[in-house]
Amino acid sequence: MLYLMMDKTDKEYLVKVGFSDGGTAKRRKQYYSYNPRAIMRSSCAGSRSMERTCHAQLEDVGGVRIKGTEWFVVPKNVFDVLYREGMSAFRPNHKPIHFLEEFENNS
Repeated sequence: MLYLMMDKTDKEYLVKVGFSDGGTAKRRKQYYSYNPRAIMRSSCAGSRSMERTCHAQLEDVGGVRIKGTEWFVVPKNVFDVLYREGMSAFRPNHKPIHFLEEFENNS
């Protein structure tokens, strides 16, 4: 399962595309204790190689990986597209794409 996690601060827009061979609920619970602000925005079927492809796509659109993590700092316009489209931004012909959480105030 591939998933898209997102977080934002006053200065940065953060995204993480990850792979979990367990369920997204278990993965979300693990991240909640690490960063309760982050949301698991979207998920879909996928593999580790697809995860790496998504990471390369993030770099192609100006995402910068935070050293030692799978999180990327992305431009606001990229963040907005990912928030709106979820995993379909990476896999446009893949169905189903599941939307899981949203920010309380998406401004």
